Formats: sequence, C-alpha cells, structure tokens
Amino acid sequence: MTSEKTASGGRSVVFQLLEAFCAGKGYRVTAGDPHGHAGHVESPTGKRWFFKGTRFDLNPYGAAEIANDKAYTCRFLKDAGIAVPASHFVPATSIRSGKRPPEDVLDFAEETEFPLFVKPNEGQEGRDVMRVDTYHSLQNALHLQAKRHEAMLVQEEIRGLDLRVLVLDGEVLCAFERRAPEVTGDGVSSLAELVDAHPSIDPSDGRIDFELSQQALMLESVPVAGQTVTLLPVSNLSSGGSARIITASLAPDLHALARLATKTLGLRYAGIDLIVPFEQRPDTTAVVLEVNAAPGLSNLYRQGWEETAAVKQVYETLFEAMFWP
Repeated sequence: MTSEKTASGGRSVVFQLLEAFCAGKGYRVTAGDPHGHAGHVESPTGKRWFFKGTRFDLNPYGAAEIANDKAYTCRFLKDAGIAVPASHFVPATSIRSGKRPPEDVLDFAEETEFPLFVKPNEGQEGRDVMRVDTYHSLQNALHLQAKRHEAMLVQEEIRGLDLRVLVLDGEVLCAFERRAPEVTGDGVSSLAELVDAHPSIDPSDGRIDFELSQQALMLESVPVAGQTVTLLPVSNLSSGGSARIITASLAPDLHALARLATKTLGLRYAGIDLIVPFEQRPDTTAVVLEVNAAPGLSNLYRQGWEETAAVKQVYETLFEAMFWP
C-alpha cells in the first residue's frame, strides 16, 4: 500500500489537497486519524467516498490487487504484447528450506545474466529492492528478502531512463523522469558523511551498504572530488531519488504505451513505470517495469514549485473524476 507522508508533522499532503478541494465544492471531509491517512468525503446529499493513503474509490479492487502483484502484472502485460523485463517468480518457502537457491532460479540467472534485480513480489515505493551481480549476492538478497516477504521476483536489469507516467481514464496527467539517489564526492568527506548530509536519504537503509559493495566501495570510502556514487538501485522518490517533470516532451509512443498498460490491467488511474533503454536500436522499445494503482506524489510535491503545481493539478483532476464520474 502506498501512503502519503505527513507535511511538517501535520496532515498528509493528499489530505490537505483533498480538504481544500472539498471546501470549494461544499463537501465534507472526515479524517480517520490525526494525520488524515484515511477517511471519507461526504456530499451534501449524503453520498460517501472512502480513501486510505492514496487509495481512492476509482480503481476496481481486483484490478488494483493484480497491479500490486508484480508477477501477475508482468504476465498480463506480456500477454497483451507489452514489453516487460524477463522475470522469475520465487516463493519464499523455496529459499527458506535450503542454503542454495533452487536450480530454476540459478538457471534463470545463467540464462538472463547479471546484473539482476531481486524485489518483493508485492509492495510499492521500491522497498527492499536490491541489485545483484554475482551468484553469491543473489543468494544473500534472496535469503534477506525471504525473511520479510512471502514471494520474490528475480528480474533482468534494463539500463535506461526511468519514467513514471500518470494516467487517468485514458489521458496522461503527468510524466516525470526519476533518478536514483546519489552523492557527489568532494575529495575529503567519506560516503557515510555524504549520506548523513543528504536531505532525503535514510542512512539506516541497509541496502546502501549492499549497493556500495557491488561497486567495490564502503561507507568509509572517500570518493574523489566530482565523483558521483549511486547509493541505491532504485529511483523511487521515497528512497531519496529526484525527479524532473517531462510531461510536455513525453514522446507519443510513450503516451500510448502508458495508456495501453493502464487499460490492459483494467485500471482507471495508475502510475506506469517505464524504462526507455539507453541503447537505442531498431528493435529496442520502452519496457513497462511496474504498474502502481495508488501512486504516491507527496515526495514529488516537495521537489520544487513546478512539481508542487503539477501534483496539485493531478489531484484536482483526480478528485473531479472521483466525485463526478
């Protein structure tokens, strides 16, 4: 489930925007907790719409559940002719029962080749996603995740531009490019010091150590001046990534792909995560990485004035669609 972070210790961003919208429409908003993480909206006629985090009464329940399951999402998108990463489903029970990953996982790794991603099959915001480049790190990542999740997905790495495209009722509302969290060396500070000074990275995220080890680095390492070091294998804003609005320049084929992915899963509203490969050839195409039926936008909202304005417009359009379908 995706939840919006609170703003300055008060109500969540989405609740504040919902409250402002409803005040102008004569609707009443009731919070289910002090931070507005859940609640309902009531019209003057008594009709109610419930919400929790960023989950609204817009998407069918079954469709939203499919979108939350990465393996099913890949299956149904692939069946529709949409490009997705090569993926292999791994039940946690198959990892917990032995020290060595099952042969089918090892065969997939050999066929697909490293680096690979290991991610929980369910979940959002890039939580627990890890990049591995050896059989040993693959085994470690699977064992770590099997302690916390019931199933994982091992997936090929596709290097390229990471985009999120927000779609509502067949129309693109917003698109932005995302970059993984990174720091730039000054020749003096250690990576630990640079991470501590970063305003949006959680120093306690254990994946930082793991990701640095893939680059033959440690938190004690001192990068040279100007050296950029990627700290996590994901570009989610909730993990400290950054974003740049690209709605006006989004290519027509990416518009069409995001709309098709949303329609294929039976969703009205979705955040479609796309990878546009760096290596452009006649046979290359954008790949749908994930589909989020409840995309959170609070971190984008805080990026800057342009992003704040874009998020306000997205939610205004979303609320209009929710209350007056």
